[in-house]
Amino acid sequence: MLNIVTALKIEALPIIKKFNLKPNGEIYQNNYINLIITGQGKIKCAINTALLLKQYPFKTLNFGIAGSSIYEINEGFFIQKIIDKDSKFEYYPDFFDKKSSTLYTISKPGIYYELTDMEGSGFFEACYKFLSVENIILYKIVSDTPQIPIKKEKIPHLIKNHLNIIEKFLDENKRDEFEDIKEALKEAKVKMHLTKTQENQLKNILIYYKTINKKFPEFKKLKTKKEVSEFLNSLTS
Repeated sequence: MLNIVTALKIEALPIIKKFNLKPNGEIYQNNYINLIITGQGKIKCAINTALLLKQYPFKTLNFGIAGSSIYEINEGFFIQKIIDKDSKFEYYPDFFDKKSSTLYTISKPGIYYELTDMEGSGFFEACYKFLSVENIILYKIVSDTPQIPIKKEKIPHLIKNHLNIIEKFLDENKRDEFEDIKEALKEAKVKMHLTKTQENQLKNILIYYKTINKKFPEFKKLKTKKEVSEFLNSLTS
């Protein structure tokens, strides 16, 4: 699973459309993504990111726009360092690509640094209570500069240009999940005489466990089809 945090609905809409996410309360979801729109500002971002992570403590990506004093419109960067201009605190995400930058989090718009947003430090603070740093990721797309003010109608287009970043993480997550499930099925087949139907049933159960972040069950040595059936049924009761 991959969590995605955006500040604005206009940032989220291209993601919701691309990945066919459906609303579930405040969260938009499919089988692989949980997305929340936090509202603008680091306090709102921290509160709503924490609400998301209490339910779904998975790798979390803050994906959205930022202003810049040095970069061009539509450039995208992973964040290797966050500086909160109010508190002077610094934060260091552990995941970043070759194309990375420092992010400055401010409280009021209209000020420009290397990359500037209003949520980054709040996002990191919330995530750090639930996740290790390699699972806290920020990706920012330049939307405005001191010379070129932000144009709201351009934001969806900017987001669409960088959706391949999300696709990359999804592909990686699916590969990791598949390996976990494959290894668990291999162990189960050694300990239990699974029919093909029971193997498929167990695979679906493991996918569900993975989705809700539940530990895989311990597999017992079972000899009969009835014992296996009872064990599988107990996993979903």
